[in-house]
Amino acid sequence: MNLITEDSWGALPLLYAFWGAAPAEIIQFLLASYKSLYPSHVFNWTMMVETLGRCDTPKERIEILLRVRQMYFPEQPLNWEYLLDKIAVRCVSDIPMDGAPFQERMQFLFWCGMSDRMEALPFKVWRDHISHMIRTAVFEWRRDNSGILRSIREKLAHFEDELPKLKEASSILELALWKVRMAVNDQEIPSRRQKKVKTDEASSRKQCRVTCGADVIIRLVLPFLITAEIDNSCSDSDSKSESQEYDGIPFAPDCSIS
Repeated sequence: MNLITEDSWGALPLLYAFWGAAPAEIIQFLLASYKSLYPSHVFNWTMMVETLGRCDTPKERIEILLRVRQMYFPEQPLNWEYLLDKIAVRCVSDIPMDGAPFQERMQFLFWCGMSDRMEALPFKVWRDHISHMIRTAVFEWRRDNSGILRSIREKLAHFEDELPKLKEASSILELALWKVRMAVNDQEIPSRRQKKVKTDEASSRKQCRVTCGADVIIRLVLPFLITAEIDNSCSDSDSKSESQEYDGIPFAPDCSIS
Protein backbone atom coordinates (compact mmCIF):
# COMPACT_ATOMS: atom_id res chain seq x y z
CA MET A 1 0.00 0.00 0.00
CA ASN A 2 1.27 3.47 -0.85
CA LEU A 3 1.07 5.36 2.43
CA ILE A 4 0.92 8.78 0.80
CA THR A 5 -1.75 7.99 -1.81
CA GLU A 6 -4.94 9.83 -0.97
CA ASP A 7 -8.34 8.26 -1.51
CA SER A 8 -11.24 10.04 -3.24
CA TRP A 9 -11.89 12.06 -0.05
CA GLY A 10 -8.28 13.19 0.20
CA ALA A 11 -7.57 11.00 3.23
CA LEU A 12 -4.47 8.96 4.02
CA PRO A 13 -4.21 5.66 5.93
CA LEU A 14 -2.94 7.57 8.98
CA LEU A 15 -6.23 9.45 9.25
CA TYR A 16 -8.25 6.24 9.18
CA ALA A 17 -6.02 4.79 11.88
CA PHE A 18 -6.98 7.62 14.22
CA TRP A 19 -10.58 7.71 13.06
CA GLY A 20 -11.04 3.97 13.62
CA ALA A 21 -9.27 3.96 17.02
CA ALA A 22 -6.49 1.68 15.80
CA PRO A 23 -4.27 0.21 18.53
CA ALA A 24 -1.22 2.21 19.55
CA GLU A 25 1.04 -0.43 17.98
CA ILE A 26 -0.55 0.12 14.55
CA ILE A 27 -0.20 3.88 14.80
CA GLN A 28 3.42 3.54 15.89
CA PHE A 29 4.08 1.23 12.93
CA LEU A 30 2.51 3.72 10.51
CA LEU A 31 4.52 6.60 11.97
CA ALA A 32 7.76 4.62 11.69
CA SER A 33 6.92 3.73 8.10
CA TYR A 34 6.22 7.35 7.17
CA LYS A 35 9.45 8.46 8.82
CA SER A 36 11.56 5.85 7.04
CA LEU A 37 9.88 5.74 3.61
CA TYR A 38 8.60 9.30 3.21
CA PRO A 39 10.56 11.49 5.64
CA SER A 40 9.79 14.71 3.75
CA HIS A 41 6.08 14.15 3.34
CA VAL A 42 3.91 16.96 4.75
CA PHE A 43 0.55 15.86 6.09
CA ASN A 44 -2.59 17.94 5.75
CA TRP A 45 -3.21 18.13 9.49
CA THR A 46 -5.86 20.81 9.02
CA MET A 47 -7.93 18.49 6.85
CA MET A 48 -7.47 15.55 9.20
CA VAL A 49 -8.61 17.48 12.27
CA GLU A 50 -11.50 18.98 10.29
CA THR A 51 -12.64 15.53 9.16
CA LEU A 52 -12.62 14.15 12.69
CA GLY A 53 -14.13 17.32 14.13
CA ARG A 54 -17.08 17.40 11.74
CA CYS A 55 -17.85 13.72 12.21
CA ASP A 56 -19.10 12.08 15.38
CA THR A 57 -15.57 11.34 16.57
CA PRO A 58 -14.78 11.22 20.30
CA LYS A 59 -12.68 14.10 21.50
CA GLU A 60 -10.02 11.70 22.78
CA ARG A 61 -9.15 10.50 19.24
CA ILE A 62 -8.64 14.06 18.03
CA GLU A 63 -6.51 14.69 21.09
CA ILE A 64 -4.29 11.71 20.20
CA LEU A 65 -3.96 12.98 16.62
CA LEU A 66 -2.87 16.43 17.84
CA ARG A 67 -0.45 14.91 20.32
CA VAL A 68 1.15 12.77 17.60
CA ARG A 69 1.58 15.85 15.40
CA GLN A 70 3.16 17.77 18.26
CA MET A 71 5.55 14.94 19.10
CA TYR A 72 6.57 13.73 15.63
CA PHE A 73 5.79 16.56 13.19
CA PRO A 74 5.83 19.81 15.20
CA GLU A 75 7.15 21.83 12.26
CA GLN A 76 4.25 20.89 9.98
CA PRO A 77 1.49 23.52 9.80
CA LEU A 78 -2.04 23.37 11.11
CA ASN A 79 -4.29 26.29 10.16
CA TRP A 80 -6.46 26.80 13.23
CA GLU A 81 -8.12 29.97 11.92
CA TYR A 82 -9.43 28.15 8.85
CA LEU A 83 -10.25 25.05 10.87
CA LEU A 84 -12.38 26.87 13.44
CA ASP A 85 -14.24 28.68 10.66
CA LYS A 86 -15.08 25.34 9.05
CA ILE A 87 -16.15 23.39 12.13
CA ALA A 88 -18.24 26.29 13.46
CA VAL A 89 -20.53 26.14 10.43
CA ARG A 90 -23.68 24.05 10.88
CA CYS A 91 -23.07 20.35 10.33
CA VAL A 92 -24.83 19.16 7.18
CA SER A 93 -24.58 15.49 8.05
CA ASP A 94 -27.84 13.52 8.00
CA ILE A 95 -26.50 11.30 10.78
CA PRO A 96 -27.72 12.52 14.18
CA MET A 97 -24.93 13.39 16.60
CA ASP A 98 -24.93 12.91 20.34
CA GLY A 99 -25.19 16.37 21.86
CA ALA A 100 -22.85 15.90 24.82
CA PRO A 101 -19.86 14.49 22.87
CA PHE A 102 -20.38 17.15 20.19
CA GLN A 103 -20.33 19.87 22.85
CA GLU A 104 -17.17 18.44 24.41
CA ARG A 105 -15.47 18.05 21.05
CA MET A 106 -16.24 21.61 19.98
CA GLN A 107 -15.06 23.08 23.27
CA PHE A 108 -11.84 21.12 22.99
CA LEU A 109 -11.19 22.26 19.41
CA PHE A 110 -11.96 25.88 20.26
CA TRP A 111 -9.61 25.62 23.24
CA CYS A 112 -6.80 24.24 21.09
CA GLY A 113 -7.43 26.73 18.31
CA MET A 114 -7.38 29.73 20.66
CA SER A 115 -4.56 28.55 22.94
CA ASP A 116 -1.71 30.47 21.28
CA ARG A 117 -3.55 33.78 21.47
CA MET A 118 -4.76 33.01 24.98
CA GLU A 119 -1.23 32.30 26.19
CA ALA A 120 -0.03 35.56 24.64
CA LEU A 121 -2.39 37.59 26.83
CA PRO A 122 -0.32 38.97 29.73
CA PHE A 123 -3.06 38.97 32.38
CA LYS A 124 -4.54 35.91 34.02
CA VAL A 125 -7.95 37.56 34.34
CA TRP A 126 -8.08 37.99 30.56
CA ARG A 127 -7.01 34.40 29.95
CA ASP A 128 -9.56 33.16 32.47
CA HIS A 129 -12.27 35.17 30.76
CA ILE A 130 -11.60 33.61 27.33
CA SER A 131 -11.39 30.20 28.98
CA HIS A 132 -14.76 30.82 30.62
CA MET A 133 -16.32 31.82 27.29
CA ILE A 134 -15.18 28.54 25.73
CA ARG A 135 -16.20 26.38 28.71
CA THR A 136 -19.69 27.86 28.91
CA ALA A 137 -20.42 28.09 25.18
CA VAL A 138 -23.36 25.95 24.11
CA PHE A 139 -22.61 24.28 20.77
CA GLU A 140 -25.34 22.53 18.78
CA TRP A 141 -24.65 20.39 15.73
CA ARG A 142 -27.97 21.39 14.11
CA ARG A 143 -27.13 25.10 14.00
CA ASP A 144 -24.42 27.46 12.83
CA ASN A 145 -22.04 28.09 15.73
CA SER A 146 -20.15 30.86 13.95
CA GLY A 147 -21.63 33.46 16.32
CA ILE A 148 -19.85 31.83 19.26
CA LEU A 149 -16.57 31.85 17.36
CA ARG A 150 -17.07 35.48 16.38
CA SER A 151 -17.78 36.52 19.98
CA ILE A 152 -14.65 34.85 21.32
CA ARG A 153 -12.46 36.29 18.58
CA GLU A 154 -13.86 39.76 19.16
CA LYS A 155 -13.12 39.53 22.88
CA LEU A 156 -9.59 38.30 22.18
CA ALA A 157 -9.03 41.15 19.74
CA HIS A 158 -10.39 43.60 22.31
CA PHE A 159 -7.92 42.41 24.94
CA GLU A 160 -5.07 42.53 22.44
CA ASP A 161 -6.02 46.11 21.49
CA GLU A 162 -6.23 47.15 25.14
CA LEU A 163 -2.68 46.06 25.95
CA PRO A 164 -0.92 49.05 24.28
CA LYS A 165 -3.32 51.42 26.07
CA LEU A 166 -2.54 49.85 29.43
CA LYS A 167 1.18 50.07 28.72
CA GLU A 168 0.79 53.76 27.91
CA ALA A 169 -1.27 54.36 31.07
CA SER A 170 1.36 52.55 33.14
CA SER A 171 4.14 54.68 31.64
CA ILE A 172 2.25 57.92 32.38
CA LEU A 173 1.60 56.78 35.95
CA GLU A 174 5.26 55.91 36.44
CA LEU A 175 6.37 59.30 35.13
CA ALA A 176 3.92 61.06 37.45
CA LEU A 177 5.15 59.13 40.48
CA TRP A 178 8.74 59.76 39.48
CA LYS A 179 8.07 63.51 39.20
CA VAL A 180 6.39 63.60 42.63
CA ARG A 181 9.28 61.73 44.17
CA MET A 182 11.81 64.19 42.72
CA ALA A 183 9.78 67.13 44.05
CA VAL A 184 9.60 65.60 47.52
CA ASN A 185 13.29 64.82 47.40
CA ASP A 186 14.07 68.46 46.53
CA GLN A 187 12.02 69.70 49.47
CA GLU A 188 13.49 67.28 51.99
CA ILE A 189 17.16 67.97 51.33
CA PRO A 190 17.49 71.44 49.78
CA SER A 191 20.84 72.19 51.39
CA ARG A 192 22.42 69.01 50.20
CA ARG A 193 20.94 69.53 46.75
CA GLN A 194 22.64 72.94 46.55
CA LYS A 195 26.01 71.38 47.28
CA LYS A 196 25.71 68.72 44.63
CA VAL A 197 27.45 69.27 41.36
CA LYS A 198 25.55 69.01 38.15
CA THR A 199 27.13 65.66 37.33
CA ASP A 200 25.34 64.14 40.34
CA GLU A 201 21.88 65.25 39.21
CA ALA A 202 21.46 62.35 36.78
CA SER A 203 22.27 59.87 39.52
CA SER A 204 19.80 61.57 41.87
CA ARG A 205 17.04 61.48 39.25
CA LYS A 206 17.72 57.80 38.63
CA GLN A 207 17.56 57.06 42.34
CA CYS A 208 14.22 58.89 42.57
CA ARG A 209 12.84 56.68 39.82
CA VAL A 210 13.90 53.56 41.72
CA THR A 211 12.38 54.77 45.01
CA CYS A 212 9.18 56.35 43.67
CA GLY A 213 7.20 53.14 44.31
CA ALA A 214 5.92 52.82 40.75
CA ASP A 215 6.40 49.05 40.70
CA VAL A 216 4.15 48.62 43.75
CA ILE A 217 1.53 51.23 42.84
CA ILE A 218 1.16 50.13 39.22
CA ARG A 219 0.75 46.52 40.31
CA LEU A 220 -2.04 47.61 42.69
CA VAL A 221 -3.77 49.89 40.18
CA LEU A 222 -3.70 47.57 37.15
CA PRO A 223 -6.23 45.01 38.48
CA PHE A 224 -8.85 47.77 38.70
CA LEU A 225 -8.21 48.88 35.13
CA ILE A 226 -8.25 45.32 33.84
CA THR A 227 -11.34 44.26 35.78
CA ALA A 228 -13.25 47.26 34.47
CA GLU A 229 -12.74 45.92 30.95
CA ILE A 230 -14.63 42.69 31.65
CA ASP A 231 -17.26 43.78 34.18
CA ASN A 232 -20.36 41.59 34.10
CA SER A 233 -18.69 39.32 31.54
CA CYS A 234 -19.22 36.01 33.33
CA SER A 235 -22.63 36.59 34.82
CA ASP A 236 -25.21 34.17 33.50
CA SER A 237 -23.41 30.99 32.44
CA ASP A 238 -21.83 29.75 35.66
CA SER A 239 -23.89 26.59 35.71
CA LYS A 240 -22.91 25.44 32.21
CA SER A 241 -19.89 23.14 32.04
CA GLU A 242 -18.12 25.21 34.67
CA SER A 243 -16.07 22.28 35.92
CA GLN A 244 -14.89 21.21 32.48
CA GLU A 245 -11.28 22.14 31.78
CA TYR A 246 -8.57 21.01 29.40
CA ASP A 247 -4.99 20.40 30.45
CA GLY A 248 -1.83 21.39 28.67
CA ILE A 249 -2.05 25.18 28.46
CA PRO A 250 0.28 26.86 30.96
CA PHE A 251 -1.46 29.93 32.35
CA ALA A 252 0.82 31.94 34.66
CA PRO A 253 -0.82 33.92 37.51
CA ASP A 254 0.89 37.17 36.62
CA CYS A 255 -0.55 40.65 36.64
CA SER A 256 2.08 42.91 35.16
CA ILE A 257 3.04 44.50 31.89
CA SER A 258 6.49 43.75 30.56
